[in-house]
Amino acid sequence: MADIVQASPPARRLTAALIGFVLMMVGPQPQRAAGQGAATQVRSLQIVANGETIHLTGSAVVQNNILMVPYQRLFSPLGVRATWDGRGRTLKLEGPAGDAMELRAGDPYATVNGESRPVPIPLVAVLDRVLIPVQWVFETLGDATAYDPGSGLLLISPQITGISWRGTDAGLEVTIDGTGPLHPTTFAQRAPERLVIDFSGAVPKSVDQVVDVHEGPLATIRVGRSPSGTRIVFDLAGPSRFRVTSQIPGRRVLVSLAAGTAPPGGPPAHASGYQPSAQKISDIIYQHLAGGGRLVVLANRPLQVMQRTLPHPDRIVIDVSDAVFLPVKKSLDINDGLVIQVRAAQFHSNPNVVRIVVELARPAPFDVHAETAQLLVDLGTATAGGLGPIAGAHGPVVVAVDAGHGGSDPGATGPSGVKEKDVVLAIAQTLRRLLVQQHIDVTMIRDADVFVPLEDRAQIASRGGATVFVSIHANASTDPNANGTQTFFATPMSQPLALAVMEETSKEVGLAVRGAAEADFKVLVDSDQIPAILVETAFISNPREEQMLRDPSLQQAFAQGILKGIQRYLAAPQAATP
Repeated sequence: MADIVQASPPARRLTAALIGFVLMMVGPQPQRAAGQGAATQVRSLQIVANGETIHLTGSAVVQNNILMVPYQRLFSPLGVRATWDGRGRTLKLEGPAGDAMELRAGDPYATVNGESRPVPIPLVAVLDRVLIPVQWVFETLGDATAYDPGSGLLLISPQITGISWRGTDAGLEVTIDGTGPLHPTTFAQRAPERLVIDFSGAVPKSVDQVVDVHEGPLATIRVGRSPSGTRIVFDLAGPSRFRVTSQIPGRRVLVSLAAGTAPPGGPPAHASGYQPSAQKISDIIYQHLAGGGRLVVLANRPLQVMQRTLPHPDRIVIDVSDAVFLPVKKSLDINDGLVIQVRAAQFHSNPNVVRIVVELARPAPFDVHAETAQLLVDLGTATAGGLGPIAGAHGPVVVAVDAGHGGSDPGATGPSGVKEKDVVLAIAQTLRRLLVQQHIDVTMIRDADVFVPLEDRAQIASRGGATVFVSIHANASTDPNANGTQTFFATPMSQPLALAVMEETSKEVGLAVRGAAEADFKVLVDSDQIPAILVETAFISNPREEQMLRDPSLQQAFAQGILKGIQRYLAAPQAATP
């Protein structure tokens, strides 16, 4: 459905003034033919940015065949941060790869990564209306655009710019890079064996590529356009296991491949050349804990905060200085008896201040910890009543529950479209409830459909005081008959936990036992100071097990099996010696 902008009478007057201002800003164009160049309002415009429909805040105009569009809401789907300085009449843009652009009202030149470049039409600012030459801006930042005046459709798409690969001990790792957030959907096909990854909303920089690899399980890579964006096909030498993971945040996708049933190698940390250029907050997550709650603020470095409490209604206000909130604005409805709602937004842009408000049902004690890149706000725990947490030989037991993938990283996709990120989150949330019922403290790595970088997951667990780490996933293979439950560990200390959870889970849900194997998955390697395991609950690529994973009663059974495995491990003598 097209987003049709119809101006009311006052808006029409403003639009007329805006068109006149555009004409004044552009001035005479030497190349313009007679009868051309009049600024006209665009009556019907539909903008789709990275697969997301954008609803404009006002009318767009066309001048000299250049589309001028209000800048608000355009940039977030492409991972670009936009800041409008009303006093300086300057729009500042920061791309996900660190590209910087400044456009000033009436200035025929823009500053791009420190260099001056001519702009086809200068930025126009009239009252609260700020229009930009939208196609030039995004194409300069590396994205692709396509505008059809007849249908009124403007497409803005991140580009897939590179594909590379390297051998690993287990098989092969393929890296796919893009100019903006990439949203992969993965499925396997047989006869012949191949892995298909669709990137909705993204376009390939080079189309119809065929790359000969012939290394490990991978024969060739084919890149082409699909109705929704880009399709990349991995032609495989035989049945293979795979894992798809998003990184940097969302601009890089890693595909780990292993022939047969060998576990694919865990993806590496961030590429060493990636250095965030600003203090950024990527998300807020609320975790339900026994006797209280915890707000986790995910950032790229430790944050400088000021906090205070306010009455009527009771709330905690936290201001983060010199920071930007990448989602711009977000609210979480909690209603758990202690917290009503959590709100976060970009409060100021010059200087940059992010404000986080925790609205409480009643006054409650709280602690703010800002020593690491995860700002933690512990709520109500000082007044928590009832039974205390279960204690082990080295203090209370805290289980970190890590639901794999999330947000822009869907993980594997089953034959009927079930996404790994959704089913493992449901199992993780059920496991948390069961653990809390057993008076075991829980730290949730993610409690919503959000992207959490791999290197942040162990840090969140550590900051939450985790003494046990359990990462929940769904297995995938190009062989639709592959089945069963399997667990992985990275250190000998974790092997007993992996065995206990595998055996109890397979008994609870009635699946084949595939064993407990050693693997260097990053979340396990980063958590090597405590017992840490990764649970492959079932094969989402197997049609029968895909349906099991989506069944709420069996999600409960998976969680119950993991709980029993944890309890069995904690009751064993070796649990006292980490």
